[in-house]
Amino acid sequence: MTLVSDTQHTVTPSKPSTIRLAAIGLGERAAWITQLITEQDEHAQLDVLVDPNPQKAQERITQNKIRTAQNLAVFDSIDAMLQSGPEIHGVIIGVRCNLHTPLALKLASLNIPLFLEKPVCINWQQYEQLEKTYAAQSDKVVISFPLRVTPLLQAVREYITQGRLGTINQIQAVNNVSYGSVYVDSWYRDYEQTGGLWLQKATHDFDYIHYLANAMPLCITAMHSRCVWQEPVLHQDAGSAIVQYDSGFHANYTQNFITRQGAGRRGATITGEDGTISFDWTTDQFTFHSHKQNRVETVTIKTDTGHGGGDPILAKNFLDVIRNRDVSQTPLREGLLSAGTCLAARDSANQLKVVNIPTPFGDQAPSPISRRVEPLE
Repeated sequence: MTLVSDTQHTVTPSKPSTIRLAAIGLGERAAWITQLITEQDEHAQLDVLVDPNPQKAQERITQNKIRTAQNLAVFDSIDAMLQSGPEIHGVIIGVRCNLHTPLALKLASLNIPLFLEKPVCINWQQYEQLEKTYAAQSDKVVISFPLRVTPLLQAVREYITQGRLGTINQIQAVNNVSYGSVYVDSWYRDYEQTGGLWLQKATHDFDYIHYLANAMPLCITAMHSRCVWQEPVLHQDAGSAIVQYDSGFHANYTQNFITRQGAGRRGATITGEDGTISFDWTTDQFTFHSHKQNRVETVTIKTDTGHGGGDPILAKNFLDVIRNRDVSQTPLREGLLSAGTCLAARDSANQLKVVNIPTPFGDQAPSPISRRVEPLE
């Protein structure tokens, strides 16, 4: 699997000039990202706002101290914005999940960088539409995958790439969500808007798992349950999945939404021939156990910004994409790979079978594993 962040690119930086941004749906998340962008670049400003509740959006602009154009253009629909033909250099899409794909499709003709919230799609039809429309623009889309770029995960990945773990045979990931009540006490309760909690929550985790694996996922088997929550809630309150990779090893992931208080945990254990490393974003800490020496290393990486320090890094990358200084470090290709994994997990859990995970943009599919680990009877 070729990782965008590991690939050398030739880019010609643009000279400093005003960066004119548009925000489509300025909720808390989009307002936070827009704030980070305008804080990091004095030439960046919000020129266009599309929001069905402009008064609330204006309040967020004030609260977050977002720099705006002197004459901020406000629209109640994306169609009205597009008809006006505004001069914009980047768009932040922060609407609810079921609208991520439809709005991205409408903006594709502009051929400008997008900051797109996850999940990028909530069903297979949307997956196929995005894949078809953005085949040539994947690297211009920055997906909101902050966990991938956090200092903690980057430090863990450095141990892996330096060979400290040796040959890896398994990743064990867990997400015990201590704030799971938000998925039944707010708009997240609406399954039609979220697509369920594989897409709403696991898309982050599958992305960083794929990133650490540095291999292509082949297939997935999953189960989910609803033992505590009751109808009309349609969400799972727990789910587990196993992903098989073309390199031969597998990863397992478990999410639980009934966890509360200090029992929350989000991280993974990666086991290799020479060592084991475990990390947890709730403690900002990782621990490496050497299998060859009586040695344990524990490292704490403290951050004071959103998503373990990943959000400011995403904001900077978006600015770099706009200025043609870099390509997306969380491109749409990875957004689709993660969403496809989530959709396959949902299908697997509902149909009680193993489901293949598609390879985005018609890339060559990984070869199936040729050897069996244990003989068949």
